[in-house]
Amino acid sequence: MTAWPALLRPAALGLKNTALSPGRGGRARAAAVGLFTLVVGLLIFLFAARVLGQLKAADVVGLVLCRKFLGLIWIAGTMLLMFSALISSLSSFFLARDLELLAAAPVSRESLFWARSTEALLASAWMPAAFLLPLFLAYGWVFRAGPGYFLAAPLAALPLLAGAGYLSQMLAMVLVNVFPARRAREIMGLTAVAGFCGLYLAFRLMRPEELVNPAGFMTAAAYLASLEATSPAWPTEWAVSAVWPLLSGEPGFMPPARWLLMLWSTAAALGVMASYVAAALYWTGYNKTLAGAARRRGGAGSIFGRALDGPARLMKPARRALVVKDLKIFFRDHSQWSQLLLLAALLFIYLYNFSILNLGRFPAGAFVLENSFAFLNIALVALVAATLSLRFAFPSISAEGPAFWIVKAAPLSLKDFLLIKLWLWLPPIWLIAMGLIFFGNRWLDVGPVMNGAALGLTALLTPGLCALAVGLGARYPRFDAANPAEAPTGYGGLVYMVSSSLAAITVIGLSAWPIIHFLRLDRGRPLRSGYATALSVGLLALAAAICLWLWFGPLKRGLIALQEGHDEG
Repeated sequence: MTAWPALLRPAALGLKNTALSPGRGGRARAAAVGLFTLVVGLLIFLFAARVLGQLKAADVVGLVLCRKFLGLIWIAGTMLLMFSALISSLSSFFLARDLELLAAAPVSRESLFWARSTEALLASAWMPAAFLLPLFLAYGWVFRAGPGYFLAAPLAALPLLAGAGYLSQMLAMVLVNVFPARRAREIMGLTAVAGFCGLYLAFRLMRPEELVNPAGFMTAAAYLASLEATSPAWPTEWAVSAVWPLLSGEPGFMPPARWLLMLWSTAAALGVMASYVAAALYWTGYNKTLAGAARRRGGAGSIFGRALDGPARLMKPARRALVVKDLKIFFRDHSQWSQLLLLAALLFIYLYNFSILNLGRFPAGAFVLENSFAFLNIALVALVAATLSLRFAFPSISAEGPAFWIVKAAPLSLKDFLLIKLWLWLPPIWLIAMGLIFFGNRWLDVGPVMNGAALGLTALLTPGLCALAVGLGARYPRFDAANPAEAPTGYGGLVYMVSSSLAAITVIGLSAWPIIHFLRLDRGRPLRSGYATALSVGLLALAAAICLWLWFGPLKRGLIALQEGHDEG
């Protein structure tokens, strides 16, 4: 056991060196990412404080709802860490590059387990911690909590998250002994995505907005009883019981110190259990991983590959090779194509919400409401298009990785390379955006002017957002990223989020007044003065010009960056 701090030292020194010598532009990027993180945390804090303030002010059920919300926060943070810790445990224990060296080092197996366990916990705990911190601060702010709460909250969070991490590590050991490590990671990732999609769809189809009305219960007593029901057998409920008396001043079943003692003792017991499970299963699973890595995988002549060969023959050989390679890599990597399941679920719920709006309940203002929701739909679809472009189009350049030199040496110009990346992702993103606008307007039953304006604006803006993603992805590539999902998390991804948001706001803002002007035609009214009509046409032309610039400007800058060979990301 004495060697495990030494095994953690390389990772600590790596973080230290990165902080002291971040490289060219590293401090500016770190400051930008830090500022963005603070802004997001502040927004979460303000939103949570506003919601908690409204709940607390509610008569009779206010404090009960606040306590329920606190329990949901603990559950969400714990589940988030469990999924994250499962993936990081598979990587740290079985797929890391330095495991062969550590396995041959003169250290005990127990020391190796605790070092890897600590690394996996730290790697997976930062996201739940960043999620929980502004929410706990919001609770303290709304309830005017004293120092005891701010001391008890982290003391409850640490053992709860650590225990969840140890459970995930034990599950990882079992999975690797049943499946190969890489296959176990794929199965769990796919299962998590599919399970979330199923739960999300089931929850939304239940229409929970109809359950918040107490009139739906037989009596007010039944309503309160359903809210106050708790499950004291769950550790998340122990964490709630440890901090709630310090927030509300209500006496609990036990003092907070006893709940904290239960949490810490349970986490310690789970840690010991994880070490015993590792002693029994880890080396068997690790040997299976080494044996699995030595096998060669086939599938070069798969059905999917042959299906791509037919349409690809219409292109020039160099372009065909690049397109077929990108599509095969995308569908072979479960971490990428499995996101299509989540995307399909989100899009279904998005359109389903429009189908149940039932704006006919407001006949007096139906026209205003329909067009307001249609205009909101334009902004939301622009956000969806920007998000899809960031996730799929932006990292397409970085996905070439260290093999980018092959692209530069191939009989293919860099201009064609960028255009192929653009046209590979633009059609599906464009069709999704246009489909959301079309079906949303159809369920809203808007007039022809609003429908045409929404379709035209989306048809022009979506290619610009996709081209902006490809151009900035070429200007700020990350060829050293372990997988394409890491590329949008750097400085270039932050630049794209800010740039795409400003572009969408500018284009939609310029189009707002002209659309409102021409909506008079939907109501059978004549247009205002010719000057207003001319100004509307001019604003629409300016919005269209910005969209056209987005098509070409970022791609040109990205092409210059690739030609000069400057890796600015």
